[in-house]
Amino acid sequence: MAVAPPTTRPRELTTIQTVAPPSPWPRRILWIALGVAVAAIGAMWLRPGWWNSMTVDFSRWFDEFQHWANVSRTTSPIFVYFLTPIQDGVQAAFDQVVLLLNRMTWLGFVTTASMIAGLVAGWRMLLLTAVGLFCIGLLGVWEAAVETIALMTVAVSLALAIGIPFGIWAGLRPRVERVLRPILDAMQTIPAFSYLLPAFLLFGVGAPAALIATLVFSLPPAIRLTALGIRTVPATSVEVADSFGTTSKQRLRLVQIPLAKPSIMLGVNQTIMAALSIVVIAAVVSAGGLGQSVLDALQRRDLGGALEAGIAIVLLAIILDRVTTAWSERSRRRTTPLRIGGWVVSRRFQIVAGIAISLAAVVIGREVLRQQEFPDAWDTDVVANIANDVIVWSQTNLQGFTSAVNDFLILYLLDPLERLLLEEPWWIVAGAFAVLAWRVATWRLALSVFACFIGIGLLGTWEFSMITLSQVLVAVAVTVAFAIPLGIVAAKSDAFEKISRPILDAMQTMPAFVYLIPVLLLFGPGRVAGIIASFVYALPVGIRLTNLGIRQVPKEIVEAGVAFGSTSRQLLGKVQLPLAKPSILLGVNQTIMMVLSVVIIAGLVGGPGLGLEVAQALGQGEIGRGVVAGVSILLLAIVLDRITQAMGAAPKTSRGPVGQLGFGRWPRIRALVPGQAVPAAPGDREEEG
Repeated sequence: MAVAPPTTRPRELTTIQTVAPPSPWPRRILWIALGVAVAAIGAMWLRPGWWNSMTVDFSRWFDEFQHWANVSRTTSPIFVYFLTPIQDGVQAAFDQVVLLLNRMTWLGFVTTASMIAGLVAGWRMLLLTAVGLFCIGLLGVWEAAVETIALMTVAVSLALAIGIPFGIWAGLRPRVERVLRPILDAMQTIPAFSYLLPAFLLFGVGAPAALIATLVFSLPPAIRLTALGIRTVPATSVEVADSFGTTSKQRLRLVQIPLAKPSIMLGVNQTIMAALSIVVIAAVVSAGGLGQSVLDALQRRDLGGALEAGIAIVLLAIILDRVTTAWSERSRRRTTPLRIGGWVVSRRFQIVAGIAISLAAVVIGREVLRQQEFPDAWDTDVVANIANDVIVWSQTNLQGFTSAVNDFLILYLLDPLERLLLEEPWWIVAGAFAVLAWRVATWRLALSVFACFIGIGLLGTWEFSMITLSQVLVAVAVTVAFAIPLGIVAAKSDAFEKISRPILDAMQTMPAFVYLIPVLLLFGPGRVAGIIASFVYALPVGIRLTNLGIRQVPKEIVEAGVAFGSTSRQLLGKVQLPLAKPSILLGVNQTIMMVLSVVIIAGLVGGPGLGLEVAQALGQGEIGRGVVAGVSILLLAIVLDRITQAMGAAPKTSRGPVGQLGFGRWPRIRALVPGQAVPAAPGDREEEG
């Protein structure tokens, strides 16, 4: 009997429809129009700025506290039994380190530092340290460099002695970490310049104030990265240690700390660089060192001398950064033994040889050369002479370019924005930022932002704060306008990324204060100098985080976009940039904080705003005025930091990869509803009978 062949249904179509979300632009245009209308009404008919009747004279309270502190230093128990012993101990430690470095002589110190670098980081770092320190001596700033190194040694030693144990404690105890987190967040939000104010109030001028401020400023990275290293130790390693019957102390010493060493060493590196960034600006409290040399030279208009000290700071920063980085990387990989010919040099022999060579250099420097400081005969003014020649040439040939940049920034960006912020009533400015905070986060953040602006007004620094805010916003806009396109190019081109990496490394190594020197040569003191310096200082982080965000977009998503026929421009605009938005907004956040720190430091060289208020207050001994300006800097930093952090926060809804941004929604996917025909998948068929 014939059997009919099996039949299949014809291929059917599954019907679903893609529904695009409503366009957010009508709502955005409505919000923009409303904002323009409110700003116009406020500028024309309402009282501008802060109402003076609401200002509270907080500076008088701090002046009275300063007077009490000066009178009570020898009578009050808090000074006699706590603050004065700390001040004396820190001063004694600094004096002893300076004395030790001087007694080692320049030859002994260069040799010893090079031997240490070679032992912990390899022979290349040995050569880098020796050449770098020798070049510092040739620049004629050896004595100031020794003072800076002594300040760094004491401050970093204290920071690590406190930070690493606290980091271990936080890594082992989640409750401790939760308590420390907001404190460390606040410490890292405050610009470095502001730390000098309470230190000056409690310890006066000199090395102790600089050391205490540096200690507090450099603590957070040591605590955070140590805690991170302890928390990321694999649970299996801990379980294996427990199975062998180890105690908690043995487990910590033999398992957790060794496995957390790379993160701890990264914390050491970040602590050192943070300490150097504030040590060089501690000249405002007469701490001495290379920062004092730079500041004195700038005040004398000796730009060649300032550049010499600035180059010495850069060399010192490169040495410290490269040696500690190589040290941390060396701990992660198996090092090859040192071979001389066919002889393998053991680690123990290297240590003994390094100690012997260092002692021999100290003996030669003390007994043969009999010269503690770097020889004056070797001091050369080549750098200063070249710098002065470059200044003359630039003033002659680049006057047109610098004038054009200066005029553009002032006439079209700085002055209009500054007038807008100063001519609007305070509640409109505060309300605008509060609305922005509400749109990117919650009403709680909006209330906090509004309260911060009220605090600025109550302190009586509204005008200075708006001047500083205008400079920060302009500098951030210029920096982001360059950083994001360059980051996109770096993400698209491996060759460009490879070429730019060492340049960005060098730019991020230099302390912010150093950038003011060449900028002053071209643009002179003022607002533009601070903006250009902050632009150069903050540019690397924006480029790197944009590059990182685009490169971290999953390849599968990129391939899917290509498969659907997207052009490179469509792929970038509709796939890569939206998915890289968290990293890009983190770059904007970091850019804002770095720009704020440089704009504040620019007050040392005449940049108007809160930084100039702090610098003048410290110079004239008006501590109340300085503390009020410092608190205003903190409030302004909190506003900018929290809003940009909320923009880049992890998503909590389906509004997009970075939550709600602007005045619309960022849907992750389109809704699918019945109604649109798409082919069924191959093999989706039914057989009959």
